[in-house]
Amino acid sequence: MVTVTADLVLRGGRVVTVDERFTVASALAVTGDRITAVGGDDEVSALVGPRTRVVELAGRAVLPGVNDAHLHLAMFGQSRRNADLTGVDSVAALRAALRAEARRRRDGDWLVGEGWREANIAEFRAGGPGPHRAALDGATGARPTVLHHASRHSVLVNTAALRLAGVDRDTPDPVGGVIVRDADGEPTGVLLESAGILVTRHAPVPSRRERLDAIVAGMKVLNALGITSVTDPIVWPELLRDYAVLHQEGRLTVRVNALLHWDWPSPSTSVERLTTMLDHAGVATGLGDDWLRVGGVKLFADGVPSHGTAWLHQPYPGGGHGALVTAGADDEERYRALLDLVETAHRNRLQVQVHVTGDRAADAAVDAIVRAQGRDPWPGARHALIHGTLLDADTPRRLAEHRIGVITSSLMKSHSGATISAAVGADRWDRAFPAGALLAAGVPVADSSDAPVCFPDWRRGLATFVGAAPHPLAELPADLRLTREQAIRLWTAAPAYFEHAEHRKGVLGVGRLADLVVLDGDPTTLPAEELAGVVPRLTVVGGRTVYEG
Repeated sequence: MVTVTADLVLRGGRVVTVDERFTVASALAVTGDRITAVGGDDEVSALVGPRTRVVELAGRAVLPGVNDAHLHLAMFGQSRRNADLTGVDSVAALRAALRAEARRRRDGDWLVGEGWREANIAEFRAGGPGPHRAALDGATGARPTVLHHASRHSVLVNTAALRLAGVDRDTPDPVGGVIVRDADGEPTGVLLESAGILVTRHAPVPSRRERLDAIVAGMKVLNALGITSVTDPIVWPELLRDYAVLHQEGRLTVRVNALLHWDWPSPSTSVERLTTMLDHAGVATGLGDDWLRVGGVKLFADGVPSHGTAWLHQPYPGGGHGALVTAGADDEERYRALLDLVETAHRNRLQVQVHVTGDRAADAAVDAIVRAQGRDPWPGARHALIHGTLLDADTPRRLAEHRIGVITSSLMKSHSGATISAAVGADRWDRAFPAGALLAAGVPVADSSDAPVCFPDWRRGLATFVGAAPHPLAELPADLRLTREQAIRLWTAAPAYFEHAEHRKGVLGVGRLADLVVLDGDPTTLPAEELAGVVPRLTVVGGRTVYEG
């Protein structure tokens, strides 16, 4: 009998399998791109041969590779090449950052910044004059400038950018967007939702090589965090080709589950447009392989609470309910459009994930999915809501009844707390992203970073959901907290379920893909306050080491 030796053996640690019983072994073996043994040290060591790499864990922990269920991979990579405005806390600091960015750029280049928030900038906070292009003009002059809000649901642009785009007081608001105007009717430079495309479509686009290199650089950051898979929720045709080229070149070090969106950077689309795209694309959920697959489509129902564009049952403290971003002259028309969009994708056998942050938008999306399933049953659809930031008390029951999942965003609890709590009130914010209530009701749930909205540090997500939040505004009520096992599943096995890949990854078991991360501490036993600081030491994807530190 021929004995097959392993390519890689890890032994002498705590191999947290994340199987149904959360079994912990001490060793694991990999042959090719698959796990070939999980068990005790002696049992697995029998597979060591002369060419086997042996990693002595010395008590360290091994988890399945981390799977971020909602991460804009290409945007994350590109964002790291733009001006970082996440720490900017005043208009003076903003101008200094823009001047520094201008010195890095060639004459005539656009200035692009990432991550500003009203709550961080004293002059922009509630009660102040608010964001305005005048804050940028002195530092940017004639250079067109676009600053992406941390939520990625608005931009702040300077006067030069508005002029180049031809946006003035007479420009009408586009479908699903708002040109914010001052008391005199002049654009302030803030463009909400789909209005941003009025300017961004004029910006120079990176070359294909620049785009590919940015994605590769982003994957390296993810690998260093132990991330081995992502669902990229906005993949337009050109980006799908970029991912395919990286796959062909063997440069993917993160598995990509792609949700298609043909109209980005506009969140809005029409049934006619979606129908045309689906007729021409000829795709369905599951097309692809273990490295790159079509997961489905991304649809937007509403905007975000911080901008007052999330659709709520109860009004915002300052008034207004927000609205759906679908086409229509009133709430009823926009509601019917959402139902028809979901049904169109469902009928074409594409899994639907719907961006919802307001409770009224969430209920509308549930209505749409329930109607689509009732008219054309597809038991394996695994449709989901994205974010589910604010949910009505009865919504978890409806979600569970119809087996509709939710992709939560725990990292926003610490990154967006000041902005969203100010927008909707502390009581509603306390119960935002209610993964505990959803799991208790039997709803499928996975967690995510929404990078580049938040830096994709899944460890902060674990800490937040188990009650060791790294920020006071991220504290969860006791009834919404999770166990360690629940929180770990949300970043490993649960995302695999939404990808229809639960039998291939997300669990460390024989025959599964060899995607894993070695940590310097065991997140099942560490004190809760140390979870956010556990350090990845080795990341393996498909049996290949993609990070070691």
